Amino acid sequence: MQDSEALPYGFVRRRALNAGDIRFFYSSELSIIRGCFFRFIKPDLSCMPTRSFITNTVGIAYTLRVSSRAKYVRLKMSPYEGLVVVVPQGYDKTLVPSLVESRKAWVLKVQRSFEKQRKESSVPAASALPDVIGLAGIGESWRISYRHEPRPGIQVRECDGCVLELAGSVDDRAWCMASIEGWLKRRAQSRLAPELIRLAAEHGFTVSGVTVRKQKSRWGSCSSRGNINLNLKLLFLPPLLVRYIMIHELCHTLHMNHSSRYWNTVARYDPDHEEHDRLMRHAWRHVPAWLARAEPA
Repeated sequence: MQDSEALPYGFVRRRALNAGDIRFFYSSELSIIRGCFFRFIKPDLSCMPTRSFITNTVGIAYTLRVSSRAKYVRLKMSPYEGLVVVVPQGYDKTLVPSLVESRKAWVLKVQRSFEKQRKESSVPAASALPDVIGLAGIGESWRISYRHEPRPGIQVRECDGCVLELAGSVDDRAWCMASIEGWLKRRAQSRLAPELIRLAAEHGFTVSGVTVRKQKSRWGSCSSRGNINLNLKLLFLPPLLVRYIMIHELCHTLHMNHSSRYWNTVARYDPDHEEHDRLMRHAWRHVPAWLARAEPA
């Protein structure tokens, strides 16, 4: 067994088995494991490019995901989905149970790590709406004001003194969360996107476009056309880690892989990238519980 190339960011560890044919990794995601067990029924996959199925073997629940883009088998762990096994189309799925069995010790170790991190977290309850939103990534702190008005929906307004006012049906938590997340997305687009464009111009990268989304695991991604996506949760990370993610994705505009040439390019623009990568393994702790754990079912 030997270390493989690093993963697209959001994943923090991967090793190769059998000369790179099978790889497993886990992600620095932002919530707790859902532990549900289901019976697996083998479906007809011939007409579907990508499908997911939840199953259980050797006492471990996992999702089997068939992907038309996969070139090898991957095992990944995350607090959101637990164990996910990604296989290419045409792969003999009867081999999956023995593969999961062979990595059982690793799966249980990562599960214990996620549980320990969850217990050690000092963030407020996920069900509580925030009174203050600290956006360390852009150096801002906003106080939240909730004002009930007898009308449907919620209106969000930025007031003097960094006060964010939510007015309307504020007794509806789902509407409040949707409104806050919408505001966060707009804030990230107006602050993070220009910063990435500035970094690109400073270091000579070419970027086709920048979008912001709320994602469970990936802090950023880059398409083959040079379009970069940033996770709005970057707003909560320390500025040096935000810059690291941006450099990480900008370097993908030159190398759409994680080869030694890619990492040499990253090191050119971020000499401390290995330390920053280590810090990113626990970056989820910077994200408040009400956002990190309030994911759709």
